[in-house]
Amino acid sequence: MDEFPDLSRLLERSAVSATPAVADSVGYPPRQMTAEEFVEFWRSVRLVAMATVGAHGQPHLAPVHATLQGATLRMVIYDNAVRRADLARNPRVAFTTWRADGAVAIVYGRARELPDSLRPARPGRSGKPRQVVEIEVKLTRVYAMRPASA
Repeated sequence: MDEFPDLSRLLERSAVSATPAVADSVGYPPRQMTAEEFVEFWRSVRLVAMATVGAHGQPHLAPVHATLQGATLRMVIYDNAVRRADLARNPRVAFTTWRADGAVAIVYGRARELPDSLRPARPGRSGKPRQVVEIEVKLTRVYAMRPASA
């Protein structure tokens, strides 16, 4: 029985619509992760790289902790982070992460700030008070590759 039906459908749909380069390097059947494998993989990595796009098309990249819940990611970001402004203008985001064994994931989605999620966070190096907001990302494409030895 499929424990993650939405994620399974998303992985299948992503593989079918992959560009030739992705299909030939990440999204091909012998190495493609199942939903269960992807969940285990995502939980095994500490950080993921999150990419957003600035007002003038410039890329922004930052490490984040992102929790997977079905076909959705959740994370917090600082309220004054450039990513927050980017997401207010353009909700499209991308993530990637990998392990030393060769497992890798490339994930795309649409982000939204959760209402009323602004809350205090620990002070930074400056000692000044900071706040975070919670972000939810509905995944739109997931390419996930098993290690070669799997």
